[in-house]
Amino acid sequence: MNDIPLSVLLGTLVLMLVLSAFFSGSEASLMILNRYRLRHLVKLKHSGAIKAYRLLQRPDRLVGLISLGNKFVNNLAASIVTVIAIKLYSDDEVILAIAMGILTIVMLICSEVTPKTLAAVKPELLAFPAAWIYTPLLKIFYPVVWLVNLIVELFLRLVGIDINKISRDSLHK
Repeated sequence: MNDIPLSVLLGTLVLMLVLSAFFSGSEASLMILNRYRLRHLVKLKHSGAIKAYRLLQRPDRLVGLISLGNKFVNNLAASIVTVIAIKLYSDDEVILAIAMGILTIVMLICSEVTPKTLAAVKPELLAFPAAWIYTPLLKIFYPVVWLVNLIVELFLRLVGIDINKISRDSLHK
């Protein structure tokens, strides 16, 4: 890891922050979409709306995919910050703690609150382009998403919630 140039680490960190913002904002935008307007746009053959509608037919899969992506990029960002801190300041635990604190604040503002606020104000702006990205990603990562959702379903059953009894299609409510 010490062979990786600082510029590459910083560039990768910025990319991870952008991807984290994408995952957070697009998840919020897809879940916030006005279902009546979405169905109307589907009838008008709006391609982004059609993809979003199909993804929302199984929100458990969509949330599983987005969570998988978001956790991956957030963990990678934390790892990169750790490598940068060690590269610059050796193994100083105080510096590592400060670096993690700064990353937490930056991620909170840039990768969580800002994109989710944008999603609340303009959900279609993020949701429809994201649907084009999530559709192939779901095909690629379906086995992992399926396994995660299976484990989640088992955990929920342990606390007395059977998701099979709950309607999966929230679009018709």
